[in-house]
Formats: sequence, C-alpha cells, structure tokens
Amino acid sequence: MMIMKRKMFLFGLCLCIGFSAMAQADDDFSAAFANKRGVYLLPQAGDFALGIDATPLLRYMGNFFSSSFNPAPLFNGVDGVNVQTIYGKYFLEDNRAIRARLSIGMSNYADKYAVPDDEAIADAILAGETPGADLYTKLTDIQRGSYTGVELGVGYEFRRGNGRVQGFYGGEVFLGYEGGKTKYEYANGITEDNKTPSRFNYSYTEVINGISCRVTEDKAGKTIYAGLGAFAGVEYFFAPQMSIGGEFGLGFRFTSNGQSTMTGEGWDSSIGSTGDLTTQSQKGTGWGYDMRLDTYPSGRITLMFHF
Repeated sequence: MMIMKRKMFLFGLCLCIGFSAMAQADDDFSAAFANKRGVYLLPQAGDFALGIDATPLLRYMGNFFSSSFNPAPLFNGVDGVNVQTIYGKYFLEDNRAIRARLSIGMSNYADKYAVPDDEAIADAILAGETPGADLYTKLTDIQRGSYTGVELGVGYEFRRGNGRVQGFYGGEVFLGYEGGKTKYEYANGITEDNKTPSRFNYSYTEVINGISCRVTEDKAGKTIYAGLGAFAGVEYFFAPQMSIGGEFGLGFRFTSNGQSTMTGEGWDSSIGSTGDLTTQSQKGTGWGYDMRLDTYPSGRITLMFHF
C-alpha cells in the first residue's frame, strides 16, 4: 500500500510538472513558434533528430497503478527477444526529411534440466542396492538457444501542420537478416551398453543418414529479406524539440530462406561387429531456398529529440 501511494504521488507530481511546462511553453512561444531564447518548438531545415522506441516507457506508465510487479522499462520484444530500435532524421526543409531506423533483436538463453545418472543407477542395481532418489536428479542436461535479427530502413518523409500536432507520411526501403540455433548438451553419454541413455524431454530424436540420433544442434536457415513500404503517422511536440509519435505502415517484402542444418549423435551398428558412436549432419528437408513475396505491416511508437 505504501508503495502504491508513493507511485501515485510521483505520477501526480510528474503530471503537474508536465502540464505546467506545457502551459509555460505555450505562453513563451510566439506566432513563429520560437521562444524568447530563440529555441523553436518545431524542427527546422538543417535539424537532426534522434529517437527510440517509446513502447516500453508507455507500458511502464500504463502499469503505474497496478499492484503487480512493474520493473523499470526494458526495451524488450516478444518471445524473449530483446529488440532495440534507434531512429534518425535529417530535415532537408522544414516539412521534409530523410530518415533511417535500425532495429536489432537478440536472444540468448540456457535452460537446465535434471536427469538420472544412468551409470550410477546401473552400478547400484548390479551391487544389489536400491538406487537413491538423488541419483534420478543428479546430472544436468542443458539446452542453449540464440537468435539474432537486424533490420535497416531508409526513407523519405513529408510533413504537414503548423502547431504542436504534425502529420507525416512517406515511403522507405528496408533490408533485414535473421538467424538462430539451438544446442543440446547431454550428461549421459551414448555407449555400447547404453545406446539410448536418459535425457530431458525437450530434446528429440531424428533419423539422420539412416542412424537414429539424438539432436545436438538444430540450426535454422539464414533469412535475408528486402522490401518497399509506405507509412503515415502523427507526431505531438510536448516541449521544444521533443515529441512523441506513432505511425503505421504497409509494404511488400521479398524473403529468401536458406536451408536449415541438423546435427546429432547416435550408435552406428553398421561399423564393425560392435558399432561405434558417430556424429551425423544433414540439411533440412527440401533443397535450395524458399523465396516468397509477402505483405509487411508495421506499427511503431517513437520518442524523438530534435537538435
């Protein structure tokens, strides 16, 4: 309850300061939208602008009155992928600008799972003992995953409006890359006496080159795409040279998906009389590349700083 009261007090204080600053700004600006210090409310020809994705900040403010856990804003995407987007503009004229954006998404994780110690359990049984419960959770298998995505967009922007609210529209070209892989590390080794050792349930078995293998690496094919899109949005200048805006876009994207690669290990009984442990690799089903043309909708909320 005390934390809730503090949040409400801080939020109210921020609102009061914000409304006061906006009111003062309205009083200070002349019809030409320049204050007494010569600072313009709106961007002018030759100005630069830098911005970030404002969604995490708005999410944090939206949960301000919630009693649930509300940590400081982090620039996270969906499905555990951290997505950070930076925007930049250069104003050729007061109402025209060239713009660029760079989005980088990254994800790395490691999940650990307790598995039985097959060798220790077998030794206990051979010795006529009852295996202890701890032997069934003694070892650890690990699943590691990684993802990287990068997208660069460059466009041309037109603007309309004479007050704090500015409308804008234009077009852009973009280029992107995506790739990722999952690795599996097993505590129980494959041997002649134990060809199918215990492992965690998230791993899986594939027949690779005629051998039943437990997968050690599943690498997705690299995705490269390029496209052309149009956008339109609104930007509100809540203070001199500072704005928050939102935009929607629609475009077409040409995508090329490379082949995936899978690697596994299994017992090859065709080698000699006893067989041997072998590592096998194969490319994903289908040969060549998957090329397609699809629509590419987008939506963004930005916080921009002009200088």
